[in-house]
Amino acid sequence: MEISKGIYAVGGLNNKTAVFFNKTTDPVHSTFKPNITDSLIGGKWLPWGESNLYPQEFAEKLKKTNIAIGGLEVLTAAHFGTGFRLYQGTETEEAIIFKERLVDSFPDIAAFYYRTNFNITLAEIITDYEVFRVAFPEYLLSPNGDQIISVRRIKAADCRFQTPDPNGIINNIGVNTDWEKYDEKKTTVIPCFNANIPVEEIKAYCKQKGIRKFTIPVIDTLLVEKSYPSVGWHASFKNGWVDVVLSIPAFKKAMFEQQLNIKYLIHVSDEYFSHIYGQDWSLFSPEERQKKRTELVDLIHDNLQGNQAGGKSIISPFFIDRSTGKEIKGIQIDEVPQTQSNGDFLLDGSAANYEILTAMGIDPCLISGGAFGGKTLSGSGSDKREAWTILCAKLPIKQIRTLQIFEIIKIWNSWDLTVFGKFPNINLTTLDKNKNGQEKVVN
Repeated sequence: MEISKGIYAVGGLNNKTAVFFNKTTDPVHSTFKPNITDSLIGGKWLPWGESNLYPQEFAEKLKKTNIAIGGLEVLTAAHFGTGFRLYQGTETEEAIIFKERLVDSFPDIAAFYYRTNFNITLAEIITDYEVFRVAFPEYLLSPNGDQIISVRRIKAADCRFQTPDPNGIINNIGVNTDWEKYDEKKTTVIPCFNANIPVEEIKAYCKQKGIRKFTIPVIDTLLVEKSYPSVGWHASFKNGWVDVVLSIPAFKKAMFEQQLNIKYLIHVSDEYFSHIYGQDWSLFSPEERQKKRTELVDLIHDNLQGNQAGGKSIISPFFIDRSTGKEIKGIQIDEVPQTQSNGDFLLDGSAANYEILTAMGIDPCLISGGAFGGKTLSGSGSDKREAWTILCAKLPIKQIRTLQIFEIIKIWNSWDLTVFGKFPNINLTTLDKNKNGQEKVVN
């Protein structure tokens, strides 16, 4: 069965701005012409970001942003749930009942599952998808093309789409671990198809063309983008909120390093020494006088610091200035305010953290990342349960994309069509409803 190349990544026949992957020729889009510009990498790869290093630059900033790291862990953990599980559907007169099944109940599926470390592979793909909203599973075929014998994750940051052909069709992706120093010889070319293409058509095409490995990108619906999706929660990295978060630790560090860290300012009148040493004070050399002053300051310092200073008193005599009649303190100790401990900019940082988590769709109480000093800093148990439930309720629209990997393999390998993959989650509950404080939820 002949299959030509081309389908939109977005789908939708009225959208003429999107890029599409291998499929049947679509006459509506046959006049689409790619914009060939000098920005193409090696003349044939679509750059990801202005510098073609958007994934690398974003990851560099991400690993310094504590709140985003915590938020991303929540997103990936919720998406993966308790891991990939098999369910089999049974139709009754009242409804369709789904029952969880052991992988070992299906020998062909079990052999594939264990051979490919399928759960780990899916976890890695989910991480790419949650970070970049695009992931690249690579399917490896048997020598005759009848079976998908393996699937693995190609690191999304290493992948670039090939420039569309004159019909606006993306035929391949390029995989390179160092796009900054692009070398065509070190770039692996892999055919790619769209998930909307019937699996039977892809299978027939791969047999005809001798293709033994390919990718079907797991990609979000494109809006105005032409190739790589724009991730909603990356907005905080572009609009300056992440810069606010990152600037505060650097500012605080510089303030601690540069500020004069003096706890006490000790004033000692020379009248004190004249009173203590009498006429001998006038006979001391300048060096001896300075030594006596230093000994006194050290003595006071030793008695002011540490736990042993708790509850101690220092007695200091008063003197009368003979010329003015004013009272003079022999020793006066003033505490120097520690301005670095006043919490400057912490509220700004908390506001920035809140903006970052809002873009990620995460309630701050799930990672104790709310407003500084506010109620939502940690949240009650009910807050956390409801926040987790709401987050999990929004997962199916994302999970249908990553679970499509199993559907493709199932159809290609002619496995039981009544079997489906799911990512069950744990829904927190109260002890009066469940002694374990949790229950399994399957979206």
